[in-house]
Amino acid sequence: MTRKVIIAVSLLICWMFLYSCGQTAEKPNALEPEYGKLTGIPAIDALTKDIKANPDNMTLRVARCEAYSREGMLNEAEVEARLIYEKDQTNWKAARLLAWTYLENNKSKPAIKVLEQALEIHTDTIMLLLVHSEMNLLVKHYDKALISSEKVLKLSPLNVEGLFMRGQVLKYMGDTLNAIGNFQTAVEQDADHIDAYMQLGNIFSAQKEKIAVQYYDNALRIDSTSYEALKGKAAFYHQNYTKENGYLEKTKEAYEQLIYHHPQEANGSYDYGLFFMEEEDYEQAAHFMGIATQYDPTFGDAYYYEGLALEKLGQIEAAVLAYKNAVSNQNRFGRGEAALKRLGK
Repeated sequence: MTRKVIIAVSLLICWMFLYSCGQTAEKPNALEPEYGKLTGIPAIDALTKDIKANPDNMTLRVARCEAYSREGMLNEAEVEARLIYEKDQTNWKAARLLAWTYLENNKSKPAIKVLEQALEIHTDTIMLLLVHSEMNLLVKHYDKALISSEKVLKLSPLNVEGLFMRGQVLKYMGDTLNAIGNFQTAVEQDADHIDAYMQLGNIFSAQKEKIAVQYYDNALRIDSTSYEALKGKAAFYHQNYTKENGYLEKTKEAYEQLIYHHPQEANGSYDYGLFFMEEEDYEQAAHFMGIATQYDPTFGDAYYYEGLALEKLGQIEAAVLAYKNAVSNQNRFGRGEAALKRLGK
């Protein structure tokens, strides 16, 4: 899914005014990390030393929580977030931080529970409602997700993230028409809402409507190298081209832009290779399948189609090698073995 509904301003800035460094004679919290155990990660260890000197500085703790999360140290991030939350369970930003760390650690139930406890106190806090809606959407609790997004729009009828969130929920509930309406209103309110443009592009692309390209182009206006937008545009042309409609060259142009900006994304080269297979241009097909396997040496399907293209070109030894690589790497449907058997190998 696209993007998390979190305010664009850094959490660190938000936390600057949340807590003061008051003196306390409390017993050490049971959740407190052991400061003697450094991680070997300079940024985290520097924060740990600062926290040891200033244990009640919540700005430092939030920074360390985020640093743990970035490094994939999800248990440590969760412990830190729980400690922050225990300091003040009435603070909705502390609840939001803990909820996200729970969710990152595959604990959706406690994540949503923390948010619901916070919403009992902060019933009209839009940012909290948005996160609650998104988390319920992630775990497919669509009714709850819809209720929270609609509460946002009741409080702020043209709230862009509320519109986007409701659109997302309606889309997953199968109400495509109303989802489109919400996404369109979102981009009317915020002409640079790239995620809403992408949703509109994907919906209309699935319906084979040419307007999908306009939405992808709007996304590319905002981010000219967006992988999702470039891939979506290429896929639309690829899926809908005929010899007569002029999409053939547009398909090539779109794939070339995708591969130029994202050569390391093996799926782009693979899809372009499939396009050339369909066009019976086996030399180009083998070339792009080879690029796909260069960037992803475990791409079994790419090896298979590389082998098929090489076989069509009469390069049997090279085809056999590609088929053997297909067998060794995620060989779906047993196609690699079947090809080798056909060639008597």
